[in-house]
Amino acid sequence: MEIIAPNLGQSGMDIKIETWFKAVGDKVEAGERLYQMSNEKLSEEIAAPASGTLVKILVQEGETVVPGKVIAEIK
Repeated sequence: MEIIAPNLGQSGMDIKIETWFKAVGDKVEAGERLYQMSNEKLSEEIAAPASGTLVKILVQEGETVVPGKVIAEIK
């Protein structure tokens, strides 16, 4: 399953990945916090949408992306 950067309420506003709470190879449970992201207005922890193993992190901590971009993958 692809993990997509969500829109934090400000259409088109870039988001920054602050922290990954899991590393590649870690087991992840649906609903468990996966990463923290922020924009100019707020910071939010995002839960994993599915259970599985985190197999890829495509956007590293400190990097900025646009909403809708694939940032990680769980299998």
